[in-house]
Amino acid sequence: MTPAARLSAAIELIDTIERDRVPAAKALKEWGTAHRFAGSGDRAAIAGLVWDVLRRYASSAFLMDADTARARLIGMLRLERDMDTATMSALFDGSRFAPEPLTGVEQAALASRSLKDAPRSRRRRLPRMA
Repeated sequence: MTPAARLSAAIELIDTIERDRVPAAKALKEWGTAHRFAGSGDRAAIAGLVWDVLRRYASSAFLMDADTARARLIGMLRLERDMDTATMSALFDGSRFAPEPLTGVEQAALASRSLKDAPRSRRRRLPRMA
């Protein structure tokens, strides 16, 4: 799988975890079983993306000012992996298996927002537990 395809798979998985209220480990296992073409390296990379998003759940949503799986993944790439907008744009190019290109709103959020003024609950690396 290409790095862009891994991002698409991670977005799909995060959406499934949220929408269906499925534990992340179960969703990752089921995805791997249903997508046998993905090698162990691909599955590990996708799992890493998903777990990083879950760790940065609140802060990445705040950074992007959006509460979607895609927004949280984009926010995590900036916060956790220090990925710049140009690199993200190259991955989010809308080609086969890649996520759709970054929107103007997403690019603006990446350029102008930070966690500096975020409430403490949004700056944490771990999600709030119930």
